Amino acid sequence: MKKLLIFALLFCSQLSLQAQTDSLNIREVFKLMPDSLLPYLTQNNRLDMIDFMDAKMKAAVDNQLGGESEMTYLSDDSLCIKMNESMTLELKMSRDEKEPIVLMKRTYQITERQKEILIGRYSSSWRPISDVSVKSTLLKRDEEMLEKSYF
Repeated sequence: MKKLLIFALLFCSQLSLQAQTDSLNIREVFKLMPDSLLPYLTQNNRLDMIDFMDAKMKAAVDNQLGGESEMTYLSDDSLCIKMNESMTLELKMSRDEKEPIVLMKRTYQITERQKEILIGRYSSSWRPISDVSVKSTLLKRDEEMLEKSYF
């Protein structure tokens, strides 16, 4: 009888934990994002952006560098923020077998042909899962310039 009771308790706690992770959405994860990952925006800025989007208002706030940042998209599993004229931040939640994963993509656009993309994977509690991968067209552009003969 005791074994059956212990099994039932473990099963119920597992269901409760699963329900908590299933109800986790990008809004909650974004609210809990550490300032060290996004020093541009304070927690109050992030909360304001979500409130503005929910109210169907322009979700623009003054960032820590004196400029304006605007959330341009928000759904249950993803969001997009134009941090300034040259940087865009995108967050996307995906599920793996154990827990939700947050993909963070930062795009730095210098010119139309020159950009750098940084992609990081985090747990829903913002623990890094893998190293940040970098995709860049900056060096390709520099190589093109060096190939041209200016001398």
